[in-house]
Amino acid sequence: MTYEYFLMRLEQKILERLKDGEEVRRVRILKNNGVELDGFSYYVEGHRERPTVYVNHHYREELSEEELAEIADAVLKTQRECRLFPKQGVEEMMDFRRIQEKICCRLISREKNEVLLNEVPWLPWLDLAIVFYLQVPEQVVEHATALIHTCHMDYWGVTLEELCHAAAENMSRVRIFLEPMETFLGEMGFEPLSSGMHILSNSRKMYGAAVIVDPKVQRMCLERLGESFYILPSSIHELILLPESLAATKIELDQLIQEVNEACVSPEEYLSDHAYYCSAEKGTVE
Repeated sequence: MTYEYFLMRLEQKILERLKDGEEVRRVRILKNNGVELDGFSYYVEGHRERPTVYVNHHYREELSEEELAEIADAVLKTQRECRLFPKQGVEEMMDFRRIQEKICCRLISREKNEVLLNEVPWLPWLDLAIVFYLQVPEQVVEHATALIHTCHMDYWGVTLEELCHAAAENMSRVRIFLEPMETFLGEMGFEPLSSGMHILSNSRKMYGAAVIVDPKVQRMCLERLGESFYILPSSIHELILLPESLAATKIELDQLIQEVNEACVSPEEYLSDHAYYCSAEKGTVE
């Protein structure tokens, strides 16, 4: 079974299961780093929400018709459950004054997101881009986030400056996670090895690389490490900090980052292929 045939047969099975008033459309959504995901968008007349369920991860060449039917049932079950959440949660997302406390930012690669950056509000940070996302209210969808597009700003009637202010206020309240690498690995059950490296993220370990854009976080890291340090972009979710006195050459660090990215980092979570430097003397990242 080819991937395109999988999508076609899955769409057919979903359409066969629709009830009166339900609509489902196959969609392809552009995500981070040019990654495109295929899914199905669900709509019921009288409801504003249009939940989309992605299906790429379900594909296998040897899928049977029975398995396709199970996937179709699971897709519709998820979408129908979204419709049952209280309406006030969806209405809250339509009102900027009520939702602004849930707006945060994240760092992404500028080079790999040229198309996406034409569709979303963003700010440059070194050779990366700061984009904004919404923590979806738990009563709508649990543990979900939504990238903010220019059309959302237009609907809310807000400027980029207002969006930045809301995100900065919220990010200033985010709990910072800064731990030695050996502590982090030990908690995950690995044999801890002393390296001098530290992991930097937020307490949720989600889009945590963005915390480094805050000068207060940079100063805190300089104080904890006691010297200038290199920033190794592990992913969009976390960074590795390496004291300058323990670092190899910049060329070797960049090579290490590129090898790890290729072997261990998914295309959607990639951030950058080179190290950054936080100077104790200047108090800046470059």
